[in-house]
Amino acid sequence: MPTATNKPPVIPPSVERLLLVPLIALPIVWLAGYFFPPINHDVAAILDVSTRWVNGEKLFVEVIDENLPLTFVVHALPVLTAKILPGSVAFWFTAWMVAGIFASFWACRRLVRLVPSADHALTEALLPPVLLFLFSVLPNEHFGQREHILFVACAPYMIASMARAEGVALGRGVAIVIGLVAGIALAMKPYYLAIPAALELYLLIRRGWRTTLGDPIPWMIGLVAVAHLVSMYTIFRAYGTFVMPLAVEAYAPIGDTGWQGVLTSNVLGPTLIALLIFGLIAIVFTKTVAARVLVAFGIGAALSAIAQAKGWPYHVLPALSAAILLAALTVSQTVDRYLPISRSGHHLPVAVISATFMVLLYFQAALYTPPFYKQRQFEDSIGGRLQHVIEQNAPHRTILALSPGIYPLWPMINYIGGRMSMRFLSLWVLQGVYATCDDFPALYNPPDTMGDSEKFVFDAVSEDFAREQPDLLMVDRIAGIPRCQGKEFDYLEYFMQNRVFADAFENYEHLMDFDRYSIYRRKKKKKKP
Repeated sequence: MPTATNKPPVIPPSVERLLLVPLIALPIVWLAGYFFPPINHDVAAILDVSTRWVNGEKLFVEVIDENLPLTFVVHALPVLTAKILPGSVAFWFTAWMVAGIFASFWACRRLVRLVPSADHALTEALLPPVLLFLFSVLPNEHFGQREHILFVACAPYMIASMARAEGVALGRGVAIVIGLVAGIALAMKPYYLAIPAALELYLLIRRGWRTTLGDPIPWMIGLVAVAHLVSMYTIFRAYGTFVMPLAVEAYAPIGDTGWQGVLTSNVLGPTLIALLIFGLIAIVFTKTVAARVLVAFGIGAALSAIAQAKGWPYHVLPALSAAILLAALTVSQTVDRYLPISRSGHHLPVAVISATFMVLLYFQAALYTPPFYKQRQFEDSIGGRLQHVIEQNAPHRTILALSPGIYPLWPMINYIGGRMSMRFLSLWVLQGVYATCDDFPALYNPPDTMGDSEKFVFDAVSEDFAREQPDLLMVDRIAGIPRCQGKEFDYLEYFMQNRVFADAFENYEHLMDFDRYSIYRRKKKKKKP
């Protein structure tokens, strides 16, 4: 008969809740911070394109961007919501993201209970708050990026794959919904398809052809991907026949990181090492099938980041999230399997270990990227100060920016209800054309020797400028193009070669130099005597 000294330590239910409730409550409070400006600049630019499309401009013709059509379809949802209900597009985008996070979290909590290897006290308690941390806190300044949307939308697919790998049959309706939601997110970039490729290959090897062919999830993902591809040559024909070739020619050369540089970068390199170490520990010592699924997901996400070859931190977000979740699974499974605790006595260790692990995650996240530093510094940032300049000098809120960059023009344009007075958001095509400096006899290609892509941009931007006559013309003095012939690329000098642009520019005068921009204002018409 056990003595009093051998009884497991217990804590009152109120103390247990005190330890565990913040793990859910803190991310909710954190999410509220994303409603304050600024939203992510890439997100803002995509929302602006979707807004122009919803308002009647022809996508990929009157407003041109290299992103795939499904990206703008997804981002049209907050635009349409803002037309029906009070609130800005930026507000409703954040609201939809928060709603998606809670929906995904609710689905994942239910799905975790279906995973046989997760049917342990600590694993069952720790995985949901870690997922909520990955949804809400880890993205920080990258909140709402497509990689963030991808992980939130695919988390139920990831957890369901753990159950599928252990022989659990999901309901057909549930499987179809999981596959369709994941398919929409995965189809926004072709690189993302490396994730289901890695996951489904592992499941195929583990389960065999018969089970795989009868599983609706991969079929739903494939259906969305194929439908999206077909739409590029039918509904959005301009994308498949014009913008896609333009992006392959001009967007791919932008950025000099390359896949080798991405592979050894400060974020992806350690992430891959963590996946390897945690994967080996989980697979060898805990013998957890769920860990193998996470490793497959992480490998697919890492391949996606490598294939994009840009080295931008948010590309690594899904792989990093998989590595952190794998760490939580490794710790919880090790404790659950090697230090078995009865259900009646698990409350104190589970609460303490969960709280300690989560505090460590929050602490590390705060050290890595100070929370909401962009929101706290927005008024004094270049975007906040530029917003005041535009509001004071652009009565119609129309600008044309000769710049390779998105930030700080977006989200500033979103917040002032402004308009970019050309069909391109930035001059990324010229960045691609002039990505390398060869021994040309001149700094700029003469108009009669320009390739089709360059000539199109050269003429289209000039025509847009002359037709729309924006309040302000902004010229970025940092061209994002390598020096050539010992000179800096000058966008104004470049477009002044075009007679249409030069004639329109005669109606503008220099207003000021602000940060990296030279700003020109449309001359006021003289009143007739």
